[in-house]
Amino acid sequence: MSATWGHLTGVLIVMMMATFVGIWIWVWNRRHKDKYAALARLPMDDEPAHDGGKAR
Repeated sequence: MSATWGHLTGVLIVMMMATFVGIWIWVWNRRHKDKYAALARLPMDDEPAHDGGKAR
């Protein structure tokens, strides 16, 4: 294995780690709290179908 390959894999790993941390920070940002709360309540907010009981 050459030194160039080692540097390339190192740079790739650092970029992947930075991407992961960036996504993690974006997801846990406070401005998304209301959206995630609404999405969490979505399964409990289902209303019965008003189509006479017929499946779609």
